[in-house]
Amino acid sequence: MIKKSFGFIQKHEKRVLRRIMRVIIFALVLCVTGSFLPAEDDSTVIIQYRAYVHGEPLKLNKKYLNPFGESFEISRFRFYAGRLAPVYSDTSLKPKISPGYHLIDFSDTPTTRFELPVKAGACNGIQFLIGVDSIDQTRGAQSGDLDPIKGMFWTWNSGYLSFKIEGYSPLSTQPAHVFAYHIGGYRSAYNTVWRVKLYSTNDASFMITKKSKTVIEIGIELDYFFDGTTALHIKDIPSCTTTGEMARKLSGNFVGSFTELMITPSP
Repeated sequence: MIKKSFGFIQKHEKRVLRRIMRVIIFALVLCVTGSFLPAEDDSTVIIQYRAYVHGEPLKLNKKYLNPFGESFEISRFRFYAGRLAPVYSDTSLKPKISPGYHLIDFSDTPTTRFELPVKAGACNGIQFLIGVDSIDQTRGAQSGDLDPIKGMFWTWNSGYLSFKIEGYSPLSTQPAHVFAYHIGGYRSAYNTVWRVKLYSTNDASFMITKKSKTVIEIGIELDYFFDGTTALHIKDIPSCTTTGEMARKLSGNFVGSFTELMITPSP
């Protein structure tokens, strides 16, 4: 009887030990695999978009001359920026792409500056979409910054504009001498959605830390929008408001106007 009880105790202890070992092994597996999981966002950067003409901050409704000597003034300038993420110089860090879109509107200053949750680490640039990705385009009218009330949704084309620049020029042949560049399109050869990567001067690394908010300023020089790969003379092309080859070309000019990246630590 004693031997049988002892045998039962031994079997019971073995079962308990096996369970303990399983728990230990499972915990070790969690620890090991957990060390390879991507780090969660643990910091924040401030994104600031700034527009310039001749190197000076853009002022709406102010008269300027473009590189071809044409007088113009801009009354509206807005575009979509989405899928933002830092470009890490530390290759062990993989960026977590922000899924949302921001409507940058230079007639509404607060929209040009916003916070972006990111991972802390060494970076040397920033990446983002200009325009709205084709997957999101095909979802139709949406909410937030993609709400049609924002004036960036083409109901006739079931898609979003990438950018909109409107203004006045005495050289425009349009009624009231206005000019309008409503640039959109996301299909095949006429795609106006671009992924942009901008790097710091000399690709110098900068640190995103948990303790402070780094400010990343993205500069847009509109001289290059007019004097880009496709020369944009207002007297010849005062309007482009449909998809097509010209819209594609002007979108290339717009991408080329993103020329400056300034990094400053936030106080």
